[in-house]
Amino acid sequence: MPPMFLLPTSHSNDYRLEGRLVGHKNAINCLAVSHNGCMLASGGSDGMRIWDLKRRAQLPIPPQTPAIRNPADPVTCACWITRHEATQETLCYGTGLGFIGIWQQQGEGLQDFDAKISRRVGTGKEIMCLTCDHTGNDTRIASGTRDRRIQVWAFDFKGPLIPIFSVELATTIPRTINFNRTASRNILVFGMYDGEMGTDGAVIATNNAGPLIGHASVDAGQTLFLMDNVMNGFSLHRLDDAVCIRTYNTNPVKTFPKQVVFGGKATLVVGGSDTGVIYVFDKNEGTLKQVLQHADTGRVQTVTTYDGIHRSLIFGATSVNDAEPTISIWCRKQDSVAKSADNRPLSALKSFVRGIVQLVIAMGMIACVLGQYKTLSLASLGNVWQEYSKFGDRPQDLPDDVRLLLEKYIEDRRGGVLERAQSPVDNGNHDEPVKSIILGREKLRDDSKDVHAVILLGS
Repeated sequence: MPPMFLLPTSHSNDYRLEGRLVGHKNAINCLAVSHNGCMLASGGSDGMRIWDLKRRAQLPIPPQTPAIRNPADPVTCACWITRHEATQETLCYGTGLGFIGIWQQQGEGLQDFDAKISRRVGTGKEIMCLTCDHTGNDTRIASGTRDRRIQVWAFDFKGPLIPIFSVELATTIPRTINFNRTASRNILVFGMYDGEMGTDGAVIATNNAGPLIGHASVDAGQTLFLMDNVMNGFSLHRLDDAVCIRTYNTNPVKTFPKQVVFGGKATLVVGGSDTGVIYVFDKNEGTLKQVLQHADTGRVQTVTTYDGIHRSLIFGATSVNDAEPTISIWCRKQDSVAKSADNRPLSALKSFVRGIVQLVIAMGMIACVLGQYKTLSLASLGNVWQEYSKFGDRPQDLPDDVRLLLEKYIEDRRGGVLERAQSPVDNGNHDEPVKSIILGREKLRDDSKDVHAVILLGS
């Protein structure tokens, strides 16, 4: 593949190519980003891989015997099942021969993974989709297989998978499944060929979303879902009744299924293609915002997204065996960060000018004070402050010469200086508010109230 170059655009909210991950030898079928955004799992015809996104390096693969890992068994789907309070990430994946595998972080620095579970489920048919749900201390994993079977297990991250229920659907081959985050924890099933959407093993309800569903994604609020309708692109539907709200036409050349997901904190629709690009649509307006050039040609059926605090990421993967398999990473800074970066040079200039102005004002104030009170030198005031700081708020503990100098200063300056310090604006030669530092406390002759002696240091 010839080298690719990315020219900068004038739009700060555009996604830009951040890097590529190279290591797979065959087509990549699935991508999943860890909850903390630090790792990417990628599965394909040559197995499962985990990448450190900060270093953009592949992490060691857990040792597996041929009995556990068949080199001819492709990884078809993957999801991270880490609990929110956990410090160790846990990955679950499914294969074409019906195996479920679970890897868990371990070791110093958490750079290694241990293969905790590898078992064949059901009749050994291809696992089409996986999902998980955490409610309290109960974690459940659900899978959908090509033989129309939905299975649910409980998992405590220590022992084996414990079966909860298994049901065979009448006609629906599950393409995507999700837990409905309600007390009942029903299962949402998106059928592959009949375009039906059902819930739970008893099939509580079904809704027709179209003739074909190549892939589907549910939003975080579980009110909308996206689907690849295979025919003309992607479409947005209401989850409660499957009514189509908006379509995003890509005019595909061939009817290959392509993954489609929400991105940009659910403001974007991101989907693959059969022409080497990744489409980015505005979810609400339906307009095409950007076309990301993953490769010159070939299918990009595998995509995923991640939204962090400071940046939003899009991942695309090569889905054919006749091209160099790569994973492209596209990054966009969040609006607040982008604005901060754009304004950084102007802010630095403003800070510099402000500092110069403050320095000039301070020098002017010092010159003005010394000009008005010639009997009091800057050096003597400095000595008073240095000596007094040793004794805190106890003038009686000062050395005799320092105390006499301080008392003389207080007595001579009590009237004008105190009046200036108490007023926000000086009526004399000063146009700026005055900042004061308290040096000592003296009683008036009539002992009626306390008076603070201050030194004016400038605004």
